Amino acid sequence: MNRFSAYNAAALGQISPSVRPLIPEPASPVQQISRVFAYQSYFDNTLLETALLVQKPGEPIVTSTKKEEQIPGYAIALHPSSQTPIALEFKVGAQGSSSQAITLKPGQLVRPHGLLPGVKQGGFSGFAWGLPFGWLGGGLATILVFQTPDAYVHWTEETEVIFHRARFQILAPAGVTDPFRKNWPLRFPWSQALQGATSYNQRGQPVIGVTPTRTLWSLRLETLADPAEMRVYWQGSNDFGIGSTGAIIAAEASYIAKIWGTRTGLLAGFAEYEVEEVAGPLARIAADDGGVQMVSDDADIQDLFVDVVRYGKL
Repeated sequence: MNRFSAYNAAALGQISPSVRPLIPEPASPVQQISRVFAYQSYFDNTLLETALLVQKPGEPIVTSTKKEEQIPGYAIALHPSSQTPIALEFKVGAQGSSSQAITLKPGQLVRPHGLLPGVKQGGFSGFAWGLPFGWLGGGLATILVFQTPDAYVHWTEETEVIFHRARFQILAPAGVTDPFRKNWPLRFPWSQALQGATSYNQRGQPVIGVTPTRTLWSLRLETLADPAEMRVYWQGSNDFGIGSTGAIIAAEASYIAKIWGTRTGLLAGFAEYEVEEVAGPLARIAADDGGVQMVSDDADIQDLFVDVVRYGKL
């Protein structure tokens, strides 16, 4: 009877046992951890937009980046100087299972637990973290683990991060097919993500939306005697190419024009490629279910490649 009464009292909050971490809590109020993650998209002449590192669908944290930390605490913050969002899974006490993965952007803090029934203080005994599934960026991530219940930090910065890198081929007009290649996402996981030469399915339901800020690109050509015009076409862009039902408007494309200026190399022993910041709509327009095609009728740049790096804020 006494045991039953004690159980009921604890369940009703009359007794307040503490959450016991798997390891003793250290005296330090904050622990800082930094890691550098590989960019999940890269440049390749053959793979183009499928030049993505492998990510297993169904794993909310990219497996190759996931790390378990046996550090107890009450809150975790991602420092605003970080170059990527992260995903977190928390554990309470000695339980084997983890919480649902939470996505944290640079400058954000999360307290994953309130007060559980019969518990005096809410906290976690450990956590796993890494890149969120579907994210195509990477770089430095610095987290702060707060180990006292009233610890807090306030940041207001919105950090610009790289969210996509890809290589695009400049086609002759006759080489353009319908539909375009799917290669210009803004939401992640990307609904059209295919990885590698085997087109391994890495698609997912988007949970991260990016506000694009700027785009850099580089024509993979060292010498150009005369200016050459190129057009960048979007098919099925979020902005102009989606109809009232949410489907791509067929046989329709919007575009911008670009003139590549003359160029020559100066350095012996180096391949030199000029980098430019793109002005105008290219930095803003996206096509999560559509794509971009670069086209020119100038033989000097047909079949060449353009590297693109896209930046944005979360």
